[in-house]
Amino acid sequence: MLTYAEIVTARRRVEHKSRSAGMDLSYLDYEMRDIRTSPGHVDVELTQRDGHSARLLIALPSSGEPQYWLYAPPEQAEDWLQQLLIWIDEEVFTSGLMDGRARIESNGASYVQSAPYGWRLTDPAEHARLSEAAWHNGWYG
Repeated sequence: MLTYAEIVTARRRVEHKSRSAGMDLSYLDYEMRDIRTSPGHVDVELTQRDGHSARLLIALPSSGEPQYWLYAPPEQAEDWLQQLLIWIDEEVFTSGLMDGRARIESNGASYVQSAPYGWRLTDPAEHARLSEAAWHNGWYG
């Protein structure tokens, strides 16, 4: 199992890195800010260039919780982190952090919710359709 220390080391290599899909989607560029850790989790604030933001609670391997972003078993921390970053990129560049994302409020912060297909959508029919397509463990599961 990947250790917390290995993941932290890998994360430091990409900390504050802005991800971009090119000129046409530059308004969706985002940064990871205010990274907090707790046992079994990383809590990160994502902020898009257009000002939309949300927090995301990321389960570490040690938590035993589903890791929906994994599309292949990671052999090392860099693999785990790259799959996580691809997942975040896909979610930000599809619907971003705007309306349409289901959120929960906790301690005054707004969190997007993870689902087997990505970040949960507010539309019940689309949520049900994607949940069925991804099954209960995500695309890899």
